[in-house]
Amino acid sequence: MKYSCLLILLLAFVLVPTGTLSQSNSPQSPVEISGEPRHHPKLENEFVRVLDVTVPAGDATLWHVHRNDNVVVTLGGASLRLEKVGAPTVEVLWKVGYVNFGKATYIHRAINIGSTPFHNLTIELLKSPLGPPGVPTQTGQTTRQPILENERVRVYGVTLEPGQSTTMHTHSLPGLAVAITAGEIEVTIEGKARPDRLTLPVGDVRWRAGSVTHSIKNVGQTRFEAVDIELK
Repeated sequence: MKYSCLLILLLAFVLVPTGTLSQSNSPQSPVEISGEPRHHPKLENEFVRVLDVTVPAGDATLWHVHRNDNVVVTLGGASLRLEKVGAPTVEVLWKVGYVNFGKATYIHRAINIGSTPFHNLTIELLKSPLGPPGVPTQTGQTTRQPILENERVRVYGVTLEPGQSTTMHTHSLPGLAVAITAGEIEVTIEGKARPDRLTLPVGDVRWRAGSVTHSIKNVGQTRFEAVDIELK
């Protein structure tokens, strides 16, 4: 009799629709970002945690909480409905290369209402680097305007046609380079005899631990796009 009751209980649990189980997830009961099934760890150190996120067309994330400021780099654009606790629901089109900053702490979910997968890298800012006060984060022969800047980060966009190069420039603080498109590049570092040739896939992430002076050349056959995120 005891085993029969146990079997009935197990069958009842198995036969519960998954949709019913997911109803426990709500704005009042969000999951931690580490438990959100579409967020996959890609890189982590003392300063940043990078999560690779894909939401298929017609799908949605669970309600989840962001406890760290973050930068989102869009790798696969889509039409989204963004629902956030304490804010109006909005419908937006996030295009490839779009960069967004999120100020913690907040609870939200993203619903892909388009016909293409939504792919992004969500970069959580865990700790600010201790840079010398008053030192500029980038110097060089030309001045580039950041595409996003606030008290936590400065983000530069990089677009190089085949054969095109940046000027030699210096990054004084730690940061991340993210490839928005696939490409082949040569990186010439000051003081190094030969350039490094790199073949980068979409979403490639390179951590820069400290100051570097370099230039980048597109040696591929297609336009190369990337963003460089400097941490303040």
